Amino acid sequence: MLVIDMQNDFCSPAGAMAALGADVQVNTAVAGRLPSFLDRARHAGCLVVWVRQAAHEQLVSPARRARAEAMGRSPLSVCAAGSWGAELAEGLRPEPGDCHLEKTRYSAFVGTPLHNLLRAHGRDHVVVVGTAANVCVDSTIRDAYMADLATTMPTDLVGWTRADLAEAAIRNLGFYFCETTTSAELLSDWSVVDRAA
Repeated sequence: MLVIDMQNDFCSPAGAMAALGADVQVNTAVAGRLPSFLDRARHAGCLVVWVRQAAHEQLVSPARRARAEAMGRSPLSVCAAGSWGAELAEGLRPEPGDCHLEKTRYSAFVGTPLHNLLRAHGRDHVVVVGTAANVCVDSTIRDAYMADLATTMPTDLVGWTRADLAEAAIRNLGFYFCETTTSAELLSDWSVVDRAA
């Protein structure tokens, strides 16, 4: 279970994205639904991996700086390393046994030990939740597919700040790169497996 970027700057009305004029309501709602879902996922045997974005001055390339400036912001304005904005959103509490990764690019696979972590735990299927459907979730799912990992995206647990871009991304991901489902359908599947065991 990869939980992508569920951080204050993306989910809180007091965070950086909201301050930049983005509508974070969908992300806030996803953050509210995640705790009970993750409890059930752990019970079903899922390894929960919290993946957080962190912006470091030393790791900002000219290309990244140019893209941020084109969007009207500094490359350090969202999820600056060590800031309140980079912390998990209110109500999200990791449990003992969960894993934690910091990423500095959109994909959770770029520049992180995620491949090694999954191998160490014998996992070849990832469920991706979090935000944003058209950016970090999209990039992570594409890389999971390219790494031959089975991938599932419960669409009601994926957020965004741009519905027009996110909805197109979800359709595209579901056609080419992953299975799309809902959290209720996943929980039902897990219950069937649990009863069979």
